[in-house]
Amino acid sequence: MNFEVCKIEEGKIVIAHSDANISVGFLEINPNSEFKKHNRPCVETLYQIRGTAAMILFDDEDNLEEIVLQEDEEVEIPARKYHIHANRTSDPCIQMWKAKGDIREILDDIRNKSKN
Repeated sequence: MNFEVCKIEEGKIVIAHSDANISVGFLEINPNSEFKKHNRPCVETLYQIRGTAAMILFDDEDNLEEIVLQEDEEVEIPARKYHIHANRTSDPCIQMWKAKGDIREILDDIRNKSKN
């Protein structure tokens, strides 16, 4: 399997597989950093591999709920739900992500913005 690494300001996005039905990879969040508020057109499952991450989820009125993921915990984010991935520590933070749908266009945008 070929892994594609996209270096971005907030860390790295590793793409392991992507097709019209499912995309899988890893997200490395730099210490004391966060990925900007975004959403996905499909359900996204996040599994905390290393470190701790704060997941900030927003409702339709922009109210937020924070879920702290410890190692070996996971969260499922509904389709189109805005969220932020944050590493508020000085330690490494790695998540596995799985999108159950077509996010190839989003991944192409990430590739184009990558600092490879």
